[in-house]
Amino acid sequence: MLSLTTSLTALSSGRPVVTTPRAACTMRADSSRRDALVTGSAMLAAATTAVSSASAKSGEFGKIGIFGMSDISSPYQPGGPKSGPDATFGYKKSDGEFLANGYQKDVSREKKSFLESSSRISSLQPKIDSKTWWFLRDELRIQAYTMRSSMLAMNGVLEGEKKEAATKAYKKYWSEIEAFDLACKKKEPALANKEFADVLAALKTYTDIAA
Repeated sequence: MLSLTTSLTALSSGRPVVTTPRAACTMRADSSRRDALVTGSAMLAAATTAVSSASAKSGEFGKIGIFGMSDISSPYQPGGPKSGPDATFGYKKSDGEFLANGYQKDVSREKKSFLESSSRISSLQPKIDSKTWWFLRDELRIQAYTMRSSMLAMNGVLEGEKKEAATKAYKKYWSEIEAFDLACKKKEPALANKEFADVLAALKTYTDIAA
């Protein structure tokens, strides 16, 4: 009734009647969005199928292999695991020389570290005189790990009788270090001075052989 009245009013005023089919526009918009989604999904599925078929075999996904030994993800390599001087990371090495071949023979860094630790150990006499026991024991522990590893590396490049002498001097030195540490723990100046003198003598013996 309201529509008819509006139409009659418009006709009587001489203006054209304009009607907007809102329901029809909404349906067409929904249909367009639905068609676009369907088309996009189909294109995505086609692209995924093309990529998969190009980069993977049947039963595999990309670079993750299941049935072969040449895939990146496979822990199995042709020939099986290897060990010994010609193996790298548990497998047979590839062609060419080792990049770090002979690195065990180069102990220049270890010698430098050893001489630094030796200098620190040799300079502890003022702390004994001042009875700074905590500093002495801490310094021994600070230098112990680095000094031991450096001395062992230096021993490793020696041969024959020289290696035997260096090994013996190494053991003697560290036994004297332990005795000196015990004297510092007891806080006995006379005993500490005696043991420190033994430490310096053992250190000199080792240095003359290995360094």
